[in-house]
Amino acid sequence: MPGHGFGYGYGAVGHARRAPLMAGGGTPTPTPAPDPTLPALDAIVAHYDSAAIVPQADNTALAAWDDISGSGAHAAQADGAKQPRYRTGGAGGRPYVAFDGTDDHLLIAAPGALRTAMDSQSYTVLAVIEGAAGGDHSCIFGVGDGGSNPWLWAGATNIGWSAVNTNARVAGAGAGFQTLGLVSEKGELLPGFNPDFKRHVYRGTLYACSTLAAGATGGGTLRIGAGLNGTAFPFKGRIYRILVWNRRLSPAELMAAEAYFCQFYSQSHPAVEHGRFLHLDGDSRTAGIGASGDAAAGYLPYKIASGLDFPLGTYSVHAIGGIRIDQLIAKGGEIDAAAQALAGMDPAIAHRLIYEEYFNSRALAVGDTATAGTLAYQTAEYLAARRAGMPGGLRIMGQSPCDHAGTSLPQPTAWAAYMQANRAALGLDGLADVWASAIGGEAACPDSPPYAPYWADGIHLTAAGQDVQAGVVISACNALAGW
Repeated sequence: MPGHGFGYGYGAVGHARRAPLMAGGGTPTPTPAPDPTLPALDAIVAHYDSAAIVPQADNTALAAWDDISGSGAHAAQADGAKQPRYRTGGAGGRPYVAFDGTDDHLLIAAPGALRTAMDSQSYTVLAVIEGAAGGDHSCIFGVGDGGSNPWLWAGATNIGWSAVNTNARVAGAGAGFQTLGLVSEKGELLPGFNPDFKRHVYRGTLYACSTLAAGATGGGTLRIGAGLNGTAFPFKGRIYRILVWNRRLSPAELMAAEAYFCQFYSQSHPAVEHGRFLHLDGDSRTAGIGASGDAAAGYLPYKIASGLDFPLGTYSVHAIGGIRIDQLIAKGGEIDAAAQALAGMDPAIAHRLIYEEYFNSRALAVGDTATAGTLAYQTAEYLAARRAGMPGGLRIMGQSPCDHAGTSLPQPTAWAAYMQANRAALGLDGLADVWASAIGGEAACPDSPPYAPYWADGIHLTAAGQDVQAGVVISACNALAGW
């Protein structure tokens, strides 16, 4: 990606400042801060910055990487044969630390406040890397035991986070530097919702959500560049920076960190580069649950984003397994905050929202947009809130349900019919009519292979079922004027 600023006063080369998009309602886009900085500096309990390493000759062995947070969680390697290399001339002219993918790694001997934060299971970790070329599940940072202990990983094909045997995967590493990480929370985040909440982060936005907090370290040795005594999961690529905060960062704070990284490493955010950003929100089906045994490219969000030509870093997934529409309303402000932070990078970014939430709320009466407590009313409430909270020019595409294995019938039929007849009243600009596809309608294919069952529930689709759903969504979006 070209190395330019965001075009609104950083003094970097790039496009001129653009006027905010206001068509379609929404709040005015914010005036961006002239000097982005890392958020929550007082909450950082570990900070490994390659630019802060005392300069040494290019391509020489690095014996130690000090933690500059003040917590004393310094990383070191006494064995010269296993020391990574200090390199100059990286992104933005900054130095980086190169790991060979064989045995290079650093050990954190006295993690102190870092381990305390990770074992509290309420923290945020972000890493800035480049050129991940090793095998998948290559450990950037963490315990990296291949099981329940937390570790951040990246390979040539997939990148993500593993903890409690739960992987959050993103397909491909993308171009230029990448920011990836995790937000883990042990405590109540949503009213009446699961008290554990884990979010995988990519390029400053939530990519995937889970209802599990990250696992504790289990007393294992924290490492940079490998796991399991340094003999397994070796990372191959460049590491510029690793930060850990002792609390969860908000989506707006995550985007603030990303704005700082983009300026520091002289690189624009992908959404700035491409001028658009896609938000996918809803329940576990929207998150792609069902094809989770496949490679990350098998997930519904990847299929949709790829089909709509949204490259990695220009879309996020806020969908959460098990969430209901009322809980979706409670967390929806996170999307607004992330969208507004992106608008702070460039007010001209076009925001697009793909929305689905039905299967956890199917016990509600369909009702109508005037009857409180009904599915129609709450859906309209959610969409109105997003319309008001996100930047102007927002376009929203909704999805009708699939067959749902005959559960609560005729509720899926009734909801699909209501959406078809009242799309505009609900607040949707367009409707991806999944109900009218091969996976919709009474007693349709989700009751049996090849589209389901995945968990024998007739709801969570296989990769083949997600192909059908993605195709419907892509076609509907492409047919919507202004999408």
